[in-house]
Amino acid sequence: MTDARIPAEQLAARIVGTWQLLRCEAPLEIEPDTRMEFCNDAQLMYLIPTATGPLQVTLRWRVANGVLHTVHEDGSNPVKVRIALGDADVLMFDFGGPRAWYVRLV
Repeated sequence: MTDARIPAEQLAARIVGTWQLLRCEAPLEIEPDTRMEFCNDAQLMYLIPTATGPLQVTLRWRVANGVLHTVHEDGSNPVKVRIALGDADVLMFDFGGPRAWYVRLV
């Protein structure tokens, strides 16, 4: 994984782009092909595949001390998750035990 001493502003800049789920550990139930698009304006588009087409959830995001903070646009449902950027542009999310890995698409 990437050195934990990377300043938060550098980590934030390095995750801007589109990421697709590679795999996740139980008990996480993240749908295959789930995508996240981190934008420079602190907007995060979370695209979850469903039978009727992708469900899009728009969030606000920031990174502080290796932790990704997200919140719905209306300020509800704040979430914190530890992140690390690994070799070959693999972004790892640690949910306090179970983890999920995403690969960069763009």
